[in-house]
Amino acid sequence: MNIRQLKVFEAVARLGSFSRAAEQLGMTQPAVSMLVRQLEKELRIALFDPNDRKRLSEAGRELAAGFTSFFARP
Repeated sequence: MNIRQLKVFEAVARLGSFSRAAEQLGMTQPAVSMLVRQLEKELRIALFDPNDRKRLSEAGRELAAGFTSFFARP
């Protein structure tokens, strides 16, 4: 797990879209998806609903709640 993966996850969770997160971060959508999948693999949890990748899982909501305030700091 690294800070880049966490920042990408936070952006996807906050914006509700892999594409919008990619645009905001200056990345491609496939790169964003890859980083989120790597994070999920390393944490061994699904951060998004497997049937609807736009919807956070319960674990994803908990993680997003903590990181949203952390990354909002200057």
